[in-house]
Amino acid sequence: MFRAVYQGRPKPAERARVRFSTGNKTYYMHIPETYRAYQNRLKDFFSQYAEDADLKELFRARNLIYGLSIKLVFRLKGRGQHPFYQLRPDIDNLYKAVTDALFLSDVNIKHVGFEEDEEGNKILDNDGNLIKKYKQKIDDSRVVHTELLKLRVDTEEEEQFTIVIRNVAEEDIQ
Repeated sequence: MFRAVYQGRPKPAERARVRFSTGNKTYYMHIPETYRAYQNRLKDFFSQYAEDADLKELFRARNLIYGLSIKLVFRLKGRGQHPFYQLRPDIDNLYKAVTDALFLSDVNIKHVGFEEDEEGNKILDNDGNLIKKYKQKIDDSRVVHTELLKLRVDTEEEEQFTIVIRNVAEEDIQ
């Protein structure tokens, strides 16, 4: 089992939006820069645990019995006395932002060589460096159980999310 707490306001995943060029002849997909920055902060947060023995064990495919269980408790500032936060953002979009970053962090990515062209020549970036090739250790489809809560807190300093990841085993499905 692995447990970690991220301090700061949880943000939802944002869909890529279509942007059209002048004259609407071409288009491209745009991901807001604020969301990209948040994703990078989350990836860095999870990457700091890349050498955690418990987390490494959970991300070894052969050690997964049925899959992963992910529990997320989001704490967002709100008014009132009700313990649950019942406003936007939607909980599924909060979950997606966190799990996307988790599965793209160093926890789940391994270096498997360098990019090559059709003839087998290594490809270089604009600075002349080899472009690394990566592969995911496990796919996010291996998440077989989730538990999600959105709780209300009184101050911005209390805003955070807690993540608990564990291996779903035989005793869990009895």
